[in-house]
Amino acid sequence: MGPVEKKLIDRIFRAFEGVTLEDGISLNMTEYLDGYESEPEYLRKAEFDERDDWTAIPGETLEMFTGTFSFTDLKGFRFYLPAYMSASLRDFTLDISDHTLFSLDPEHFTFERIGLINVFTDEQLKCITEFLKYAAENVLGSFGECAGENLKKIQKSLKARTKLARPTNSFSGVRPDQEVVE
Repeated sequence: MGPVEKKLIDRIFRAFEGVTLEDGISLNMTEYLDGYESEPEYLRKAEFDERDDWTAIPGETLEMFTGTFSFTDLKGFRFYLPAYMSASLRDFTLDISDHTLFSLDPEHFTFERIGLINVFTDEQLKCITEFLKYAAENVLGSFGECAGENLKKIQKSLKARTKLARPTNSFSGVRPDQEVVE
């Protein structure tokens, strides 16, 4: 890992500091849902999933959960994203790296109701766009292309944003004074 990756990881750590899972869908719960609720061991394991400190989740653990972003909710997305981005920056050959890049599509079904740019703070969005820019410039093939496409979509959404109340680290959904831009 070079100085560019380290600097971006440090920025991610600062921007997502204090973000918790709250009552969101955890890693083992995503596996439970992915298995059509037919594997109760994941339900039992979910009781012990980390919920308060995303930095405490080892990359080896994340690597076991490649479908996280397809089965978690907005709270889970916001909690796990910095861990997945950081792990990817350490090693873009991990399977989770491509899943992370694909999940950062503003058209991802998780963001249908509220829009990706309305889930994260401005500083968190800067980290996401820097992460995608880094991947677009440094990851070969379709994954790098995907990062570039998602970056353009997010930048377009940010430009279109007119009046947006800033979210806090306690995600509670859209407030009445908040305009949702998709």
